[in-house]
Amino acid sequence: MKKTRIILLTTAITLTAFWSSCKKDEKAVAPPVPENEFLTTVELVVTNAANPSDVQTAKWEKLNPDDTTAPDLSHAFLNLKQNATYNVAVKFLDATQTPVADITGEIQDRANYHLICFGIASGLNLQATRTDHDNNTPPLEVGLQDVFTTGGASSGNLEVTLHHQPNVKNGDCAPGSIDADVNFTVTIN
Repeated sequence: MKKTRIILLTTAITLTAFWSSCKKDEKAVAPPVPENEFLTTVELVVTNAANPSDVQTAKWEKLNPDDTTAPDLSHAFLNLKQNATYNVAVKFLDATQTPVADITGEIQDRANYHLICFGIASGLNLQATRTDHDNNTPPLEVGLQDVFTTGGASSGNLEVTLHHQPNVKNGDCAPGSIDADVNFTVTIN
């Protein structure tokens, strides 16, 4: 009987020690916030909805990220038709890598943290509508896929900004930081 008590007592002490060592203070740990993306190139691939063979690619590129070299704007322009609709894909690249890294997929994977905003110069007859959404609740626009609608003849600046908004995305361009802020010249004729 004494032997049984010792075995039971030893088992109880062992289980208590085991249970105590396994039980830890559980603390809610927020997942790490993704860092800003490194980008050197922003491309707009613009396809005329009425004529799919009418495709243009406008490219803003700055290969030297230290701000000592001006960006290459030699391809940062679009010539659009009046009163037309264009399907637009926005692409982000890092040309400092070999081969050039397409960062667009990473931004799509983290759509809940990103928003592309379009600043249209006064007098430019262009409307930009984001058509893709993330999986926030409710879903919020992203801007990797868009529709540009043109009006009458005009020209002006189109600013494209990629906003990095982890844990603050609300559908507005204000919160967060900016991964890219680039300008394209648009002519509608």
